[in-house]
Amino acid sequence: MPGKDPARSKRLTFELWSPRINGAATARERVIVLIDAARAHLPDDDPMWAALADQLGKYLKEKGFGS
Repeated sequence: MPGKDPARSKRLTFELWSPRINGAATARERVIVLIDAARAHLPDDDPMWAALADQLGKYLKEKGFGS
């Protein structure tokens, strides 16, 4: 697309999310912001979702969730 600057777009996206990520007071809050960012920028079929679901599921099972 003429006039579109991918580097500028990437920088603006980083500038939008960076304060939210860095401003999170706890690891839990940071993860929530990162998940929100991923939801906003990754398609539903991105392989990261399957990997995240697998890892989180294993971790929760180890902690007794669902048993």
